[in-house]
Amino acid sequence: MEKFLKLLSITAVLATFSTLGILSSCSKEDIEEGVPSLEISTETLEIAKEGGNATFVVNTNREWTTEVTYATGTNWIALSPSTGSKGETTVTVTCLPNTGDTRTATIKVQTSTIYEYIQVQQAAGIIKNYVTVASLRAMGETTITTDIYMKASMISDQTGGNSTSLKNIVVSDGTAGIAVRLVNDAATIAPGAELEFSLNGAVLSKYNGLLQLNNFNNSKMVSTGQTVTINPTTITAQQLRTGNYESMLVSVSNVQVVAADLSKTVASEDAHTSINMESSTGENFVMFSSKYSAYKGTAVPQGSGSLLGIASINNGVYQVTPRTSSDFAGLTGTRFASAAQLTYGTATLAGALTKDAATTATITLPYSDATVNDSYSLSVAVTGAGAAGLTTPVTASGTFSAATGNIVFNLAGTPTTTGAVVFTITGTGITTPIVVNSTVVDASNSQTLASWTFSAVPTLPMASTSSSTDESTNATFNLHGFATVPTISFTSSTSTIYCNSWGQNQAWLFTMTPKAAITSGKTVSVSYYGYSTNTGPKDFVIEFSSDNTNWHQMGDAIVYGNTMPSSPFVRSYALTAAANSTVYFRIKCSSTTSVNGGTIASGGNSRLANVIITVQ
Repeated sequence: MEKFLKLLSITAVLATFSTLGILSSCSKEDIEEGVPSLEISTETLEIAKEGGNATFVVNTNREWTTEVTYATGTNWIALSPSTGSKGETTVTVTCLPNTGDTRTATIKVQTSTIYEYIQVQQAAGIIKNYVTVASLRAMGETTITTDIYMKASMISDQTGGNSTSLKNIVVSDGTAGIAVRLVNDAATIAPGAELEFSLNGAVLSKYNGLLQLNNFNNSKMVSTGQTVTINPTTITAQQLRTGNYESMLVSVSNVQVVAADLSKTVASEDAHTSINMESSTGENFVMFSSKYSAYKGTAVPQGSGSLLGIASINNGVYQVTPRTSSDFAGLTGTRFASAAQLTYGTATLAGALTKDAATTATITLPYSDATVNDSYSLSVAVTGAGAAGLTTPVTASGTFSAATGNIVFNLAGTPTTTGAVVFTITGTGITTPIVVNSTVVDASNSQTLASWTFSAVPTLPMASTSSSTDESTNATFNLHGFATVPTISFTSSTSTIYCNSWGQNQAWLFTMTPKAAITSGKTVSVSYYGYSTNTGPKDFVIEFSSDNTNWHQMGDAIVYGNTMPSSPFVRSYALTAAANSTVYFRIKCSSTTSVNGGTIASGGNSRLANVIITVQ
């Protein structure tokens, strides 16, 4: 009876366990292998920066697998074996060399029911010192000699093709941007792709005013594998013209193509193209597209709006370079009325250019409708047979202090050869180069045909005042083109003569007969001082004639001010045919515009002093 009760108790207990699910949780594997167990030989592994192998031991009575989770980087650990069966197994951990900061990962070893972790840490390789794009730009033009790095994302678009070369890209970190001129053509890089630049040995220099990493080694630019999209910065045209957004992705608001360029295409088939843009507040800049752009041949947008692109500068001209046609697709709004635009007048050269004599000549370039406090940067190139010895380029930069005024270039150097000289002015607001022509003369070969200086009111016609040395006869000075000969007056303080009642095509006229024929190829020159009162004539030209009928303009037009110039106006003309008899020169009023910009008044006078006419 006691035995039966014990058996009944055991049966009841087993029934209770069965009800609770305890007996049913045991698998066949558990029954056969015993309680699951998993042991690993270490919880941490330290790997050298050079990489290599380390090991740990797995001891388990079950099949097992591994999984690697990376906290830093990816795919720098390999396990062999990565899975196994029961028993004791040695696992080899192989790590790649580390060229960056310290990196970590976790190895998870698990059976079907239990798991363990091993923490892996690899020492830093090269500890990199990173700089921002703004910090790089702040270095200016220099060669970098320290181990520094920079991360920036691609903002130019190679698919759009709007670049003058496959070696050119532009990158930005969102706060600043920089152009990169590579040694070799760039591989295809998607916009937004983050790049790391190793900068030791890199050269920062300017090309036509644009700061760039110049001739940068392609191998020192590698992808980080990350994509960092750089959104455009919204700015005004006035902000663009500060230069503070150079090589950044920008959206310039409230702009349109100027009326004169509305019939053009954004990019020509055979030449790089600059389309003049204007803002609603009057600032100007250029939309630049290369002949390689995917949208070449597309008509310019006809409306106003925002222009996207990369801000740039070229020889003082502020530019926005679209990446694709979508960057200017937003210019569809109603056009606004054009504001007054910066305009340049006729540039004039004053002073002599004489072989073997240091020049003090100047070029004066008048301007109007400038935005006060806007900066300008202009450059004068010097070319031609007589350019040797003259300093080039001649530059002028600063800010416009008034809406209307003059920019003066002080020429320098000592001409070493005679001949024609061409001065070509480019820069801020100049879309078509401004040209000034002149001639370098040889004083030792120069002969004075006639000259006039004034010490009192002259009686007209007036003979040359240096007749004893003149290489001409019958040299006289008179007025020309006046219906009624005006009264001539004299001012002793400036030794000038003057008269009123000026109008277009009226002139001071000089006539003479050379003692010997002036052969073809000879150069005649007129040097004099002249100016007008505010309501007197502003625009003059000097002309030559060998028959008093056919006149040839000598050099560029002359623009008068209201004070005596510091150096004389000099204009020259090379004869294309011999002058065998009487020759004529005149200083002619060429417009109805007065010095103050209005119309010449009857009471406005114009003055003349120290006229010298030479040939060589």
